[in-house]
Amino acid sequence: MAELIPDDLDAPAPRRTGLAGLLDTVITWWALAGGMVFVALVIMSIVSIVGRKLFSHPIEGDMELLMMGAAIGSAAFLPVCELDDNHIKVDALTTWMSERARAALDVIAHLLLTIASAIITWRSALYVEECYENMEVSTLLLIPIWQPVLLLVPSFALLTLAALYRARLSLNTAVGAHK
Repeated sequence: MAELIPDDLDAPAPRRTGLAGLLDTVITWWALAGGMVFVALVIMSIVSIVGRKLFSHPIEGDMELLMMGAAIGSAAFLPVCELDDNHIKVDALTTWMSERARAALDVIAHLLLTIASAIITWRSALYVEECYENMEVSTLLLIPIWQPVLLLVPSFALLTLAALYRARLSLNTAVGAHK
């Protein structure tokens, strides 16, 4: 049965070293930057709502900025969820399996995510190039579309690296090797 509360809340997370530690640091700071984007969006929304209600003058293009910022901020959280293996899992059908068998399924899942996120990274980078060449802009503020899309690419690249890292950890568990 799935548990909503982790077994040991007081245990510190194992410290990653080497390349894994670097990846952890970069992904953590990237997620914090995504959080700051959301803080800025909340402040902008409050200013726009107050301006609309009190002065009949909202921030021009606030919805465009909100949509772009939400996409950028949300994408920044994906790598940290994968790195810490906190994505939603439906384990109702695998509770009877051994830890190694579940780890083998996790290897497959993480590798599939690695492939999907690598393709998304590649296609997003191509879309940045296409938008830049075609000088595509947003409707109201005329923001070049390639700029916010460019900020999505590192999130997807970091997601790819995090998924590859998780696949390696799951493979170590599946074959019985130490982490």
